[in-house]
Amino acid sequence: MGTHSIVLIRERKPKGREISVLGGPARSQYFYEYYVCIYLHFDGYVESGVGEWLANFLHKFGKDFSTQKQSDSIISTYADTGLLGAKLINSFYSSSKLIMNPRLIPIESLENIFQNDFEYAYIITTSYDENDGINDKSIMLSVCDHKDFILTARPEKFVEKYTYYMEQMEKHKKSFAEINYDDEVEKEGYLSEDQLLIEFLNTH
Repeated sequence: MGTHSIVLIRERKPKGREISVLGGPARSQYFYEYYVCIYLHFDGYVESGVGEWLANFLHKFGKDFSTQKQSDSIISTYADTGLLGAKLINSFYSSSKLIMNPRLIPIESLENIFQNDFEYAYIITTSYDENDGINDKSIMLSVCDHKDFILTARPEKFVEKYTYYMEQMEKHKKSFAEINYDDEVEKEGYLSEDQLLIEFLNTH
C-alpha cells in the first residue's frame, strides 16, 4: 500500500541546438521539455495501482481527442502537452481513489528528481505535432523501477506488456535489456532512449 511513486510528463522533439537545463543523456537523439512532476505516496505499483490508473487515463485522453478531431464540430480543443498535464493533475486530485495522496513537487535536475524517495517512476512522453497536437498515437507511458529497468508502451498495451515481461524475467531469468521488444517502442526510438536514460541515472 505504501509504495511511493513519481509521475513526470515530458514532450520530445528532434534534437537541435537546445540544451536541457535538467540534464540528461548527452547521446540522446531528442530534446525533452518537462512539464509536471507529481509525487504519489501510496499504490505506486503497476498492476491495480498508479501504473494501471495512468494507462487507463492516458488511453481515454488520447482516444477522446483523436475522436474529437475526426468530428465535424466547428469548435474543438487543441490537445497539447500542457493540457494533458492540467487534466492529469485535476484527475489525480479529484480521483475517488484518495489513497494516492498526490503532491506536486518542483521540477529540478533529473539527477535530483530521481533521488526522491520512491519505488516507481512513471514517465509520460508525448510527441509534438504543430498541426495535430497530441493524440492516441503520440503518447507513450514508461515505468522505471529503482533505476534497474525501464519499460515503455502505448497506454492501451502498458499493463499487458508489463505483466508479460515480468513473467519472462521470472521464467527465463533475463533482464529487460535481454528481451526482444520488436514493436513501435524499438522502431520509433523509445527503446534506445530508455537505455540511455537508465545509463545516465546509474552514473549520476
